[in-house]
Amino acid sequence: MGKKRNKKALIITAIVMFLGILLILTGLFGGRIAGLFTKGFDYKSIDPENPDMNINTNVRVYYYNIDLPDKTLQFLGDLDGEGAMIILDLSALSDVDRQYYFSCAGQSITLQGRLRAADDEEFNEVAESLFRFYDPFYYERGQQEYTLEEYHQMVLEPVIPYCIDVSSIGVFNWGAFIPVGAVIFLVSLIVEICFIFKLKKKIVLPVAFVIMILIPAVMFFGHIRTMLSVKKVTDGLYTMKNYECTDTDGMLGADATSVSGFLQWVFDRHFYGASARFDESNFGFGCSAFAAVTPEGGHLFGRNFDYLETDTLLIYSHPEGAYESIGVTDLGVLGVGQTYPISPDSPTGRLYMTITPYLVYDGMNEKGVAAGILEIDIGETHQDNGKPDLPVYCAIRGILDKCASVDEALDLLASYDIHSDIGSSCHLFITDRSGRYVVVEWLGGEMVTTEYPYCTNSVIAPGGYYDMGEPDGRLGTMEKCLGSDRVVSGQEAMAVLDEVSVQITEWSCVYNLEDFTVDIVIDGEYGNVYTFGAEDMR
Repeated sequence: MGKKRNKKALIITAIVMFLGILLILTGLFGGRIAGLFTKGFDYKSIDPENPDMNINTNVRVYYYNIDLPDKTLQFLGDLDGEGAMIILDLSALSDVDRQYYFSCAGQSITLQGRLRAADDEEFNEVAESLFRFYDPFYYERGQQEYTLEEYHQMVLEPVIPYCIDVSSIGVFNWGAFIPVGAVIFLVSLIVEICFIFKLKKKIVLPVAFVIMILIPAVMFFGHIRTMLSVKKVTDGLYTMKNYECTDTDGMLGADATSVSGFLQWVFDRHFYGASARFDESNFGFGCSAFAAVTPEGGHLFGRNFDYLETDTLLIYSHPEGAYESIGVTDLGVLGVGQTYPISPDSPTGRLYMTITPYLVYDGMNEKGVAAGILEIDIGETHQDNGKPDLPVYCAIRGILDKCASVDEALDLLASYDIHSDIGSSCHLFITDRSGRYVVVEWLGGEMVTTEYPYCTNSVIAPGGYYDMGEPDGRLGTMEKCLGSDRVVSGQEAMAVLDEVSVQITEWSCVYNLEDFTVDIVIDGEYGNVYTFGAEDMR
């Protein structure tokens, strides 16, 4: 009878433990899962003759952050199917609620307010804002099959001429499930241990509590320290110290040929086999880069990163056996950001940040080597020379951790078959403290190196591929601004980046290879320059 009772108790406590785990998962992912089933009110039923009505509806927060005060465009409908964009006027909300709306990207919230027809002036302001955002894409592509007016019609097609004056928002507190689930799980686990080993609770309780604290602390020690190191500098800019001890050797030996294969290796290595999910469209980008010399004889690396609205993370990294480095990455590549499903201020967002050191887009190391990756739209790169495989977007981390000169960087790249797997190719701009600079491209299956101090989004190497991609006037502008000697101060170098910036320039960096500092500007606000050095981030 006693054995049956114990068996029954074991089953009950196991079920309670499972319930605790479900509550924890609900707290972590409930908001986003609920958002998947939220489509909002039926915008097709709006009466054009009398649209005014009170609104109390659930929506999944997915928006365009247009450059108009207190306004945004909220998506309505099915993200994978038919939908529309509607204007939201958030001016009646408090600053806290307004910011909270933007931080809930991908989650389900309740909107309350009044629907009305957008007046002509308001709709035109929204249209002009969208044109300012999208027109650079039109002009950078060169000759199109349609006119600018037709392009504008395409941009405005999903925008319906209505506005919701939002009076309040409501968000269910999914996070409260996490501590409740953790307590239920721990208590039931302790009881389970008591039943299994027939131990006295006075002995088991303190030991079990210590073990349950130590196990996750040891397993995720680096992740936890890294998450706690994240600091918000300003809207769209964060800094982080990489305590996770990035496994660069493992990355270089992963033999991945695709984005999914590489990210699955990262998740296997750091998240114990969790499934890696991502959006391949987040890997596209346009950029410009140059090497320059200071009046004192030092060397600079200037770089613009041009892409859709995203948040930026500056990463300090010094893994064991690797060089100290500072790099910059786009958080949107993992779906993290104020305009992406995962907020950078959330625990999940901070957890994802711990793996971003693998995906830096530009940076420098303590030896004075700097590198940046730039896109060229000439088809994917897939070398097949019998060497180990390496995705090109992993190359920056390998160079920063392993290489003390441009020559060492070239040797590293030459020892791999490079793959892009993002619908286009990429080239690398690499320079070092000696003043050497190269552009590395993969053309016709071969690695081609060209000594040239400038780089944008077209092929630099002379020959049949020259100027393929997206040629424009930025190369000429950099040459003109820097002059034949390319001697500029750090401030003047940033001014050059300003000259070649576009509407979608997300960050501009000037790396000083002598004193190991970086100046960074976010979203083209060249009046606000933030300076970071290794001493600030160690």
